[in-house]
Amino acid sequence: MRVAVLSYPTLFQTSGGLKMKIGRTVDALNKRGIEAKLIDTVRDSFRDYDLVHLFAPYNGNHRIVEQAKADGLPVVISTILNPPFSKKEGQRARFLSRVVGKLTGWVVTTSYQQVVTALTLADHLVALGGIEQRMLIDAYGMPAHKTSIVYNGIGEEFFCATPTEFEAAYSIPHPFVLHTGLMGDTKNQLGLVRALKDENVNVVLIGYSNQGSDEYLQACLREGGDRVHYLGELPHGEMLASAYAAADIVAVPSRHEGMPNTILEALASDKPVVLTNNHTIDFELPSAVAAEVNSYDNQAIHDAVMRLLTHTPAPGQARSVVASLSWPAVAERLEKIYSSLLPLNKSSMRS
Repeated sequence: MRVAVLSYPTLFQTSGGLKMKIGRTVDALNKRGIEAKLIDTVRDSFRDYDLVHLFAPYNGNHRIVEQAKADGLPVVISTILNPPFSKKEGQRARFLSRVVGKLTGWVVTTSYQQVVTALTLADHLVALGGIEQRMLIDAYGMPAHKTSIVYNGIGEEFFCATPTEFEAAYSIPHPFVLHTGLMGDTKNQLGLVRALKDENVNVVLIGYSNQGSDEYLQACLREGGDRVHYLGELPHGEMLASAYAAADIVAVPSRHEGMPNTILEALASDKPVVLTNNHTIDFELPSAVAAEVNSYDNQAIHDAVMRLLTHTPAPGQARSVVASLSWPAVAERLEKIYSSLLPLNKSSMRS
């Protein structure tokens, strides 16, 4: 089968977890024998494919769904929604969307209504976990039978990570706490730095920074002094996996997360983690290897980091939490979803 994969255009102008997730998904699908391609909507036609898999229903992507359905193709959406968004908030958003629509003769629509349009027209919705699945049902009004859970995969290089490559390239004194992610308030690097500024602990920051986040980065460097080390953006792969393996702990106390790749990869690298309590992970994170914190509570961040630095988990304990997650498993689950939406003659094509 041929699967057209795409998301909103500006996603690929920066780095981040969603961009990585799409690339890994396409690779895993192709290794499974599915002809998946990240398409260019300027040069490629939906009609040359059997199915469209869209990542994220926002940022104007409802237009992509409308076009794909007009061309007669089934559409799968990986929803990538961040909490919190409750049933009550969904009711409020629907009410305000109707008000805006009626006042403007439906010339103007809210971003909520655009997301609902995409979700409603799609044939199947893929959530990253049970929390996100409940958001789809309760806050967006989607039928449960139209949703499935497919957890993020983790690259094999993280399960096999060693500190050798990172330590050969960088001389970071131990103990050090690693934070990876786009520079900015959403990922809350500054909160982590402030939480640990009075401790003899180094903070290593890895992630993309542009002109818009440069002031934020400088604030982190001023706040932490010589204990903060900004390494820029590292390629997603063996060097990043080696950075996880070299760290004493990985801490990403973001304002919010979906299914955070950084946290899953850190656990696969057998490192304890500190993460926001505002996420969609719905499997157990044992307290021996993970601590969830309020991202606005620097004292809580401090206490969580220091606890995990002091009480190091047993070897293999963190890795065991995510041992069942892999990109081949993701591809297998997606193939079953795709096949259920295609006529039998198409579902067997190019298999």
